[in-house]
Amino acid sequence: MNILGFDSLLETSYGKTSVSANSLLTGLRIQHDDKWYIVGSACSNLGRNPHRIVNASPDEQDYKVLLLSALLLAGNNQKEKINLTLGFPFSTFNTHNSLAETFLSQKHFSIEYDTSLYIRDGKTERKIIEIDKFDCIPELTACVIGLKKEYKILEDNFLVVSLGFGTTEIGVVTEEGLNQRTTISVPGIIRCIQNFRDELEREYFIGFMTDNQLDKAFRKGNLLINRKLINIQKIRRDILQAFYKEYISDTIRSQISDRDFEKIEKIYICGGGANYTELMESFHIEFGKMVKIEKIAESDTLAAVGYYHNSQRIAGSSDSENVGIDLGNSSTYICFNT
Repeated sequence: MNILGFDSLLETSYGKTSVSANSLLTGLRIQHDDKWYIVGSACSNLGRNPHRIVNASPDEQDYKVLLLSALLLAGNNQKEKINLTLGFPFSTFNTHNSLAETFLSQKHFSIEYDTSLYIRDGKTERKIIEIDKFDCIPELTACVIGLKKEYKILEDNFLVVSLGFGTTEIGVVTEEGLNQRTTISVPGIIRCIQNFRDELEREYFIGFMTDNQLDKAFRKGNLLINRKLINIQKIRRDILQAFYKEYISDTIRSQISDRDFEKIEKIYICGGGANYTELMESFHIEFGKMVKIEKIAESDTLAAVGYYHNSQRIAGSSDSENVGIDLGNSSTYICFNT
């Protein structure tokens, strides 16, 4: 199994390009609807306005460009046939699922990409991706599959918390599976970034900084403004603690009963937000005396791993490559056969 990841960023690209990357992964430039787009690291390094619509619909340009980029990276050969699984948070699953199925039902994708960003005298090439079988499942379900198939967890009853950029999802898992009554979707780390922007603007002019740029500064704990390095550790701690209280703790209290907690053997925390020590501390303060808490080692990629294992399940006797794609709001991860 192999995992590749790139920032979920894109921007329309104009003019000639020159070598400024060392691989397809860091030099993604693809064509869609007669327009060229730089994607991921190439967009971070070369773009003037790297962006991504949070929780974009599958019929929007942002979603299609990122998905085609992920499919391009998933294919090892110039022509690839794959079994594919991807998904959405519970909050958008019902509206986005049918649109994704409509887009994927084309089955045949011809992707044009420009190699001149990472090869001297590079040219436009084409890769054909054919989808043999595909499935769309809720993102939290993928996390549960990843926990059971990849991490071989032993507990029958546990609470899983996925701290994503666009959405935070929470649910109790029993021997029968994910308990729908306890499944919760609330805003993700994007809400912290929005509050971070509001707090900064009280004191600084931050110009046209994008949510992605602020997200990176929020993760680092400092921000360069007018050539001065600003320490934002205290702001970050205050924002994350308030986010935990208002969107996680209060929601769990209202949706998951003491009766549910009596059965829970462990709390598993995944998603990019699990990397914030402030959030992990908050979980331990509230629940540490009641139940064991574990942050997943590769918390960012768990959903992609779950999608991959689901592709193995739907493959049956198919000999096509199995691929799972987590088209995240902050980062996109592709999990595929080694």
